Amino acid sequence: MRGLLTLAFLARTTAAVLPITLLLALAQSHGYARAALVGGGYTLVLAFCAPLRGRLLDRYGAHRMLTLMGAATALLLALVACSVEFRWPWWTTMPLVIAATLLSPPLNAALRSSWRHLAADEVQLKAVHSADSVLEEAGFVLAPLTAGAAITLLGPRHAYEMAAAAFITVTALYLAAARRHNLGTTRPSTAAPPPRNPRRWLGPLATPGMTAILLPLLVMGCVFGGTGVLIPAYTQNQHATPWLGPLLAAISTGGVIGGILYATIDWKAGLWRKYQLLTLGFTLPTTLLFLARPLWLLATLLLLAGLFVTPLFINAFLLIDATANDDTRIEANTWVGASTDITNGIMAITIGALAQHHRWDTALITLTCCATVGAASAILTSTGPAAPPSAGTARATAADTELPAARPPTPQPGPGAAHGPEATAITGTDSCP
Repeated sequence: MRGLLTLAFLARTTAAVLPITLLLALAQSHGYARAALVGGGYTLVLAFCAPLRGRLLDRYGAHRMLTLMGAATALLLALVACSVEFRWPWWTTMPLVIAATLLSPPLNAALRSSWRHLAADEVQLKAVHSADSVLEEAGFVLAPLTAGAAITLLGPRHAYEMAAAAFITVTALYLAAARRHNLGTTRPSTAAPPPRNPRRWLGPLATPGMTAILLPLLVMGCVFGGTGVLIPAYTQNQHATPWLGPLLAAISTGGVIGGILYATIDWKAGLWRKYQLLTLGFTLPTTLLFLARPLWLLATLLLLAGLFVTPLFINAFLLIDATANDDTRIEANTWVGASTDITNGIMAITIGALAQHHRWDTALITLTCCATVGAASAILTSTGPAAPPSAGTARATAADTELPAARPPTPQPGPGAAHGPEATAITGTDSCP
């Protein structure tokens, strides 16, 4: 498992460097509004198409699809690097970035869907999910620091080219390891197709409880996408470029600390109760962002909010592991990153337009409003909805997932939602801008 975790860490880190360097490289040539439009565009494509990529792997098996998608992504990233180097018009770069994102292999979803087969028991399952999520956040601490150093030393364009080359190399190694360990491999079903169901196209979204799992991630995506654009623009406007890396790394720094604490503390509350309290922990500091014009205060609030990011992701993956079945397991895991990326892309475009006109107060108030909605939803939701264990696993007990016996499960299809991760420095991890 150590080798897989190491490769996942390197892949997420290099992937998280890409959007930072791409944003600044495009902003240097075309301005922040257009750069954010490109960034928000590929993030939205990632959000809506990541579950479809996961469904392909669930249906046809992982090996062939991962290899084909990885090769196509490498070619497209090379073309994006050319467009950045030779300063092609932004509207020619955008479809290349979107295509690279669309075809990027969902390696991290395949990895997380395989932990349940590799783990020996419940204790090891939680431990490996915790280690996976902590390492992910550690990568998102290292990524902005690396991006900031590369931009300072090489300039935005060459920094992006270096990041693209590193990502292609690491992805090739990751693909080889995925094949060796049979990650995400499920045999194509040979059974008779189930009866037609008008809701079948929803896949795991039709599973009871999925909407409640994804809602906090949608709120996190707003903060991730907004700060991912606001921080580079604001630090440049304030002539405080040395703050760029530390500010972008603040949430993930908190995530590493919070993930380690969460993995070591024996918290007896059920997963749904934990999820509610962790959502409050993330949203309460971010409701104060409207005050965060001083850079030190912005860094402090993001660090405090970040303490709850990794525990939220760990809980989300454990809840999905308890509810998803083997036919939709990879697709269900992709929705964790996709849910953050939906609002990430929308907020990146919104904040980019505000940053273009230096409307910093309006941008911070917008993020505050999103956090307030998330806090209110957590307060108004007393417990998670009932969700029966999947047929393929009995990982969670009724006590652990707080499944109220008196409340019948009600299907709740809902919207979906990476660190970077991977469209931004702090969201999903299966995007390749």
